[in-house]
Amino acid sequence: MVQRGFDVDIEVRHKHQRIAAERLEVGSAEGLYDVVIDAAGSETGLARCAELARPGGRVVLLGAYQHTIPIPGIVSLVKELTYVHSIAYSRHDGIRDTEQAAALLAGNPTIAQTVITHRFPLDEAAEAFRVAGDRACGAIKVVLHP
Repeated sequence: MVQRGFDVDIEVRHKHQRIAAERLEVGSAEGLYDVVIDAAGSETGLARCAELARPGGRVVLLGAYQHTIPIPGIVSLVKELTYVHSIAYSRHDGIRDTEQAAALLAGNPTIAQTVITHRFPLDEAAEAFRVAGDRACGAIKVVLHP
């Protein structure tokens, strides 16, 4: 997935996530990286990001953390890592992130076809949230339709 000239690798826990990554031509996380993004919002995810960052690297905190989590102290200190918080709702050169994301998805429909694994009508919202919370069941992204 070299949409903007960047190579993308991903760390996955489940087989269906690896299959989706392969379909999108995304590599497996190995080696050290200049920038690592934690989209999981978990203590273990953040620790893994610190491991994967090169010395002097940057860890972007994109995940939604539900509580206070510790920054991996020793590895961050030794590698002199920089942590950057992001909310993903900003502007770059006057263009909103959501507009850029919509354009990316429109330009490559395979992305949505691959990561949207479940669809539910609105009256099945409770089941949709249950499925979304259980990544082991095969969910990547779950969509509710009105």
